[in-house]
Amino acid sequence: MKNSKVFSFSFALLLFCCVTGGVKIQTECSEFIKRNGNLLPAQFYISRSGRLPCKAIIHAVGPIWSSGHMNEKNLLYETIFNVLEEADKQSFASVALPAISTGLYRFPLQLATTVILDAIKNFSKQSQNLHEIHVIDQSPDVISQFCQTAVFVFNDVADAEIVADSAADDPPSKLAARSVTGEWNVQQAA
Repeated sequence: MKNSKVFSFSFALLLFCCVTGGVKIQTECSEFIKRNGNLLPAQFYISRSGRLPCKAIIHAVGPIWSSGHMNEKNLLYETIFNVLEEADKQSFASVALPAISTGLYRFPLQLATTVILDAIKNFSKQSQNLHEIHVIDQSPDVISQFCQTAVFVFNDVADAEIVADSAADDPPSKLAARSVTGEWNVQQAA
């Protein structure tokens, strides 16, 4: 289905990006920071993709959690929405997003997954080109939380397919998929 949206959650994709991308990406980013300074939350920078088989990398900075009193929820939402908007503007068909702010930035995981998925859901309503959004993280627990939250966030989206992909699975397991009829299926990929 050309207009359906695919949302996936993966550890393997994150590992692939880090190992395969190469030092060219880091060098370009370091030069950008030297010229322009550090990015603030919700800002982004587009670099070349190094050795990765993609058009570009959109680097973004999410908020550091500070007890929820520093507009962190809105900044995280804005960060995700800005990245998706730029990917769509660049005519990308797919994008991979790390679970922004959920690690060192200490954003509470359950709240972060809801905010990130709300931004993805709301953006997908206006997307012209972007049809696949992959959330990636190195922690299976983070990926699991995204999958659990996605069931509720996307319960009213008829053309969404939610897929969990683990580095340990070969082939990847399809943990939850939303069918066109609106019913949730839990199944193992063949």
